[in-house]
Amino acid sequence: MAIQLTRRKFIKTGAAGILSLGAAAHPSGLLANLPQDAADSKSRVILARDPLCINDRNQCDPQRVKQLFDRSLMALSGSSDTKTAWGVLGLKSHDTVAVKINCNTWTVSLLPHPEFLNALFESLGQVIPLNNIIVYERTSGDLRDGGFTINQSKTGVRFFGNDQGGGYDKDEALTRIITDTCTKIINLASFKCVESDFGLSLFFKNHIGSLKDEDMPRCHGNPDFLAAVNARPSIRKKTLLLLSDGLRATYKRGIPWYWGGIIMGQDPVASELAAVDAVNEKREQLGIEPLDIPRHLVIAQSTYKLGKLNPAKIEKINLNL
Repeated sequence: MAIQLTRRKFIKTGAAGILSLGAAAHPSGLLANLPQDAADSKSRVILARDPLCINDRNQCDPQRVKQLFDRSLMALSGSSDTKTAWGVLGLKSHDTVAVKINCNTWTVSLLPHPEFLNALFESLGQVIPLNNIIVYERTSGDLRDGGFTINQSKTGVRFFGNDQGGGYDKDEALTRIITDTCTKIINLASFKCVESDFGLSLFFKNHIGSLKDEDMPRCHGNPDFLAAVNARPSIRKKTLLLLSDGLRATYKRGIPWYWGGIIMGQDPVASELAAVDAVNEKREQLGIEPLDIPRHLVIAQSTYKLGKLNPAKIEKINLNL
C-alpha cells in the first residue's frame, strides 16, 4: 500500500495520522520488535523527497535536509517528535551506534552529504552522547579520501576504519566495531545503480565494507553469500535503521540523478525493493529497461527471513515536502 503525503497534508495530519494508517499492522509502531516473517506484520518504508533540498551543483540546503530527515523519522516511527521516534525504533540512552557509510566513488561520487550527516548526528544527539556515535568504513584511509577527519578521541562523533577498530571477530568474520564496540547499527548506504548482479549498490552491498579484505570479493556474483553476510547475528540483531542518502543518486551506471530524497526503514529487503522501484520509475520515464529484483533480495527473504518482498506486506509511505 503506497500512501501519498504532501507537505500540507503532513502538517495538517501530523505523524499520528500516519501511524493510524498502519495501526492494524503496528498498533504500537514498534517495527524493530516484530518478527519479519510474522503473518500479521507489515514492513514500513519511507521514501521522502524535497526537490528544493539540493541543486544540480550538488549543493544542499541544510534546513531543508534536516526537515526531510526529521519528518522521515517521525513517519517511520509514528511519533510526533524525533526524540520519541528514536525510542520507538529501539534506541536507548546507553547505546553506542556504529554508522556504516560508503566512501567508494566508483563511476560517480555519492559520498554522504555533510548536511545529511549533521541532521543524523543532531537527531541522535537528543538520545545518546555524540561520542557514542562511530562512523566507519573499510579503512581510515577510505574515510580520509572521502574528506572526513579521523577522530578516536573522547569528544565528538568518532570516525575511523576497520583497520583501527580492533580487528575482526573470529566467529562472525566482521569488524569488531559492530560485533564488540557498538550496540546498534545504522546502515547508511549511498543510492547507486550499478546494473550488475546487485542491481543497486545499497543496503546489502554496504556491509561488504564490514568484512575482512579477503572475504569482500566473495560477494560479487554470489547472491547467497551477500544475503548471508547481512544475516550474521551482529548485523541482524543490532541494526537500528536502514538509511540512504538519495539527495544525489544514480538511476543508470555513471549518470548523476538529483533525486532529492531519503529512503528510511528497518526491513533491509523491503527498503531495498522500494529503492529498486524508485529507480525503475525513473528508467521507465526515460525508456530504459527496468532492473530486475536482485537475486540476493529473494534469498534474503526466503532463506534468511530478513524481510519482505511481497508488496502486500510492505507499507510504503511517499512523503513529499
